[in-house]
Order: sequence, then structure tokens, then C-alpha cells
Amino acid sequence: MSEAASLEGRCEGRPRRARRIVVAAALVYLLGLGLLLIAPLRIVHYHDQIWLFTLRRLGLGWTAGRERALDAVVNAGVFMPLGFLGHRWWRAGSPPSWATGGVTLTGICLLAAGVEIAQIFLPWRNASVADVVSDVTGAAVGVGLDALFARIALRARPGRP
Repeated sequence: MSEAASLEGRCEGRPRRARRIVVAAALVYLLGLGLLLIAPLRIVHYHDQIWLFTLRRLGLGWTAGRERALDAVVNAGVFMPLGFLGHRWWRAGSPPSWATGGVTLTGICLLAAGVEIAQIFLPWRNASVADVVSDVTGAAVGVGLDALFARIALRARPGRP
């Protein structure tokens, strides 16, 4: 058996295995996200903790506007890995394109809207269109990061322009 055939045989299972790992990571993340967004968890209000440990030391007062801005940043940060993993799964090893990014963001937009609709019926949660916008913004950053890393990896391959 030639060296090229041997290498091809060893690499054949890698895309499937990598895709399974991405799917497993995304499912675990979605489960945790679902618990965080839907369940009535008695957790410490993170806004107060962030202000106490960082912003107060900088001399910034706590206002409703700053709380909304922090909430938007946290929502975007929570959905960023979902955009990254979702785009990585959807493109399945192919080069990133506008189509794969668009489909990923459409799915995440539907998911975020569904979560907010579910929160309408939960008395311990507050639904907001601004949350959907910040969720999709974070997912778009994740999609962009995956596309950037994929482009860098394609350029680094020997024999590719």
C-alpha cells in the first residue's frame, strides 16, 4: 500500500468524528443554555456581582442603561459559541460561504425567538426583543470567527493558494 493511500485511509474517518464531537459539544451547550434561560434557578444576579467586583472600582455608578448594556453583552457572549459550533457543523468541513453563515444565523434566530416566546409564559422570566437581537449578534460573531479560522486553515494547507 502506498503512503498516500495509507494516509487517505487514516484521514477518512476524521471528518465524521470531528462532526460528532461538534454535535455533542453543541448539544451539551444547548442543554446548559436551556437550563439557564428557562429554568427558575435561584442564582445570584450577575449584574450586581459584575458591578461590585469591577465597575464600582472604576468609579462607575450603576444605572438602568448600564444594566441593559451588560445584559446585551452577556446574551451575545452566551450565543457566540452556539454560532461558532453551529456554523462549523453546518459547513461540515467545506469552505465557509454566505449560504452556510445565513442558514446558521437563521436557525439561531429562530431558536432565540423561540426561547423568548417561551419566556412570555414563565412568570420568573422576562421576554425581550432586544435579547433576540443581542443573541443573534453574538451568534454572528461566532459564525464570523469560525469563517475566519476556516479561511486561515485553508491558506495554511500546503498546495493551496
